[in-house]
Amino acid sequence: MNEEVEIWIERVTKAENQWQDYHDLIDEIRGYYTNKRRTNKQNVFWSSIETLKPFIYFRPPVPYVARKEKNENPILDAACHILEKALNASLESQDFDGIIKYARNDYLLLGFGLTYEKVNPVFKEVMVEALDDAGEKVFYRKDVLEDVFISTNYIDPKKIIIDGTNVRVWEDVAWVAQKIEMTKAEAAAQFGYEAALRLLKNPDDLEEQERETCVYKIWDKKSKKIIYLSKEVPDEFLRVDDDVLNISGFFPFPKPVFATLANEGVIPVPDYVQIKCLLDELDGVNVRMQLVQQALKVSGAYDGSFPELANILNKDVTLVEISDFDKLREKGGISGVMEFAPIGQYVTTLQALAERRKMLLEAVFEITGVSDIMRGTSTPNETATAVTKKTNFGTLRNQERQNDFQRFVTDILKIKAELICEQMPAAKLAEFGGQIEPQYLDAAITVLKQDKLRNLTLGIETDVAFNQSEESMKINAVVAKIHQMVTGAFGILSAQPLLLPLYEQMIESLTVTLPQARQFSGVIEKVFEDIKAEMAQKEEEPKPTAEMIKAKAEILKNQNDFEIKRQANAIKQEEVNLKRQIEADKVALTNKEMNLQAGLEAAKLRQQNKGEVKTNISTGYVKGF
Repeated sequence: MNEEVEIWIERVTKAENQWQDYHDLIDEIRGYYTNKRRTNKQNVFWSSIETLKPFIYFRPPVPYVARKEKNENPILDAACHILEKALNASLESQDFDGIIKYARNDYLLLGFGLTYEKVNPVFKEVMVEALDDAGEKVFYRKDVLEDVFISTNYIDPKKIIIDGTNVRVWEDVAWVAQKIEMTKAEAAAQFGYEAALRLLKNPDDLEEQERETCVYKIWDKKSKKIIYLSKEVPDEFLRVDDDVLNISGFFPFPKPVFATLANEGVIPVPDYVQIKCLLDELDGVNVRMQLVQQALKVSGAYDGSFPELANILNKDVTLVEISDFDKLREKGGISGVMEFAPIGQYVTTLQALAERRKMLLEAVFEITGVSDIMRGTSTPNETATAVTKKTNFGTLRNQERQNDFQRFVTDILKIKAELICEQMPAAKLAEFGGQIEPQYLDAAITVLKQDKLRNLTLGIETDVAFNQSEESMKINAVVAKIHQMVTGAFGILSAQPLLLPLYEQMIESLTVTLPQARQFSGVIEKVFEDIKAEMAQKEEEPKPTAEMIKAKAEILKNQNDFEIKRQANAIKQEEVNLKRQIEADKVALTNKEMNLQAGLEAAKLRQQNKGEVKTNISTGYVKGF
């Protein structure tokens, strides 16, 4: 037996035994949650988990990439733009939201959530020209990397084994193994012919080829190797791969999201364990209430001499014919011939069980944190503001869960970003450049390839805010404060420019308190850079001398004299134009009068010639101007 293989089999077996109780508990939790045995008719555990789900995570994250340093750097700005676009494209290329919800569900149910990143290269076939031994040109086909698809994949907590030797916290973990179930034929196809010979005693036996086998994929942080191991092959590894991903933390997955840990190992304690006794008692109470409810019915005995009363309770409203009604009356009526069984003890028992059930529900909701989300502890007399404050305070406990899950998602995106920088071809990265100028594009890609996230910071924008009114008031207050500071700063900075860095720091400190503050930071940074540039330009301008001031005054005087003369000439020109217009009007009026008098004279002559003149036609004379 190979000594190294034997060591790894012992490690895996030991860790597997340590995790066995937790893996068995997973089956119990999933069975109870889905109510497989249909025993818990009112599944409060299911209700609690469904209430917590949207609080922990309910909307896909929006990643952003920004510079760590605030100084102007167009190359880093271009690198941020490229990486942010590539990240969003990667998320849109698969159901990233669905994968993250699988991990969220495991976290709430099982106390452990994990995904891993996988690099899927895309090749294209090209014709390559080369020279053969004789120096002749030859062509051959070659696969060239065209693109890389970075996928996020779900890992079932039942298939995970984590190093438990001298491990108290996650940072102590030296290796992680994933159990992969596959047929022996699939294992032989994946690991080659030699592995097939070791796994299959009779390679031609089809039945043996379809038998399941367990392959352990081990990420060994110490040796930077990925080891494939099968306990059925104790003398040799199935395969050992070098680390080609070059992720800063080695593992292709972030620190998992854990439930309860006591810093004495990384095997989590699910919340189910904390409330199991309450759930069991609640199930018992529900069963007893159901039995009492069945027993809580009207029953009794009647006098056999009146058989007509046997089915009197079978109908809602009825009249029963009695053959000997006088006899019934003599015996005191129906109450005298019928006796009902007592039900008071059943009612009392049912009330007690209902009260106990209410107490158990409240205890479950308090332990799981559901009550903190749905409401604050309050009385009917309290104001809405008081209830809101209590509710906000109650969410602090669950806020830590939400923050841890956001950390988990952010770490996933950081690993994905590293893989994009490391594995994606430069030509593909350039496609995300958009309108970036060519001199910056190549330099930005070089920065991403060499430094990756060293000079960049990655985060996610999320609007998971349960106190939206409070967040809105906070934004309004900060924006109003910034406006007030900017308005008052103009006069102060004009007199004391040295105070500019102080005001810049004060406004940036206010800005970072805003939700999604990134939308403000870029604008504020640019404004202060422009102010600094303008002030520097003013400082560089030379102070005017006496000669410069005199020359400037002379130029100004000449400009004023010229303007006065120009205006005087314009007025004279207007007077000349007005006189010309008056003379033209006089000539036109005289011509019109002369034409009128000539017309009148002509008409008078025509009347005289006809002898029909009866009256004198007087004409007026318009004197000239």
